Amino acid sequence: MKTAVIYLGQDPTYKDSPMVELNYVKDFTARVVERGKNYVILDRTAFYAKGGGQPFDTGRLEWEGGSARVSRVLKEGGSIHHIVDEVPVSHEVTGKLDWDRRHAHMRMHTAQHLLSGVVFRMFGARTVGNQLYIDYSHVDFAPVSFTHEDLRRIEEEFNEVVETNVPVTIYEEEREALEESIEEERAIMELIPKGIRRLRVIQIGEIDLCPCAGTHVRNVSEIGRMRILRRRSKGKDVERITYELF
Repeated sequence: MKTAVIYLGQDPTYKDSPMVELNYVKDFTARVVERGKNYVILDRTAFYAKGGGQPFDTGRLEWEGGSARVSRVLKEGGSIHHIVDEVPVSHEVTGKLDWDRRHAHMRMHTAQHLLSGVVFRMFGARTVGNQLYIDYSHVDFAPVSFTHEDLRRIEEEFNEVVETNVPVTIYEEEREALEESIEEERAIMELIPKGIRRLRVIQIGEIDLCPCAGTHVRNVSEIGRMRILRRRSKGKDVERITYELF
């Protein structure tokens, strides 16, 4: 049983909204379609399930006469499982996201795309891994060997882009069309299963373009400034940049 996901724009309630705006849905109503010992599956959800280096959302499910804490959100067997401390007895629930956590991940994720785009443009290095957190995140690049001066230039370029207020656009594109327009080394298209023919794309003005299923902010100005905390070797020609936003 599969569930619709509001932030992917699959819910008809939001069909006229720009896809980036769906990332800002903080609460929603839904119907319980499956119950387990410690989880529920809903017919639609705004909770992000862990994936792509982005952590899951947390929050609450509320119904008449009760409520439950959503401590984890996972995708299993094509369905989104909301792990709860109490399984709702009602068929109808209201979901409420922990917005500060969600928004922090949105800022970090868009920052990761911008950082990846800047490094790719400056050094031709591809992103080979990333992990987001609330207060810091890291991205792995290859093949590259950064100097201290390189890190200064990357940080400077990133923050200059933030000051330009470039909009972030989210849309869907057929795989074949995207493969013709995107730079292969930036997108790592081979990691996306061949069976997925229509992809969700994140575009940061003319600066970066990459398929992604995560949540993002409307404009780079919402990211804030970035500071590189450290550089670490992760193997031959692979380097990790850890950064924070402020």
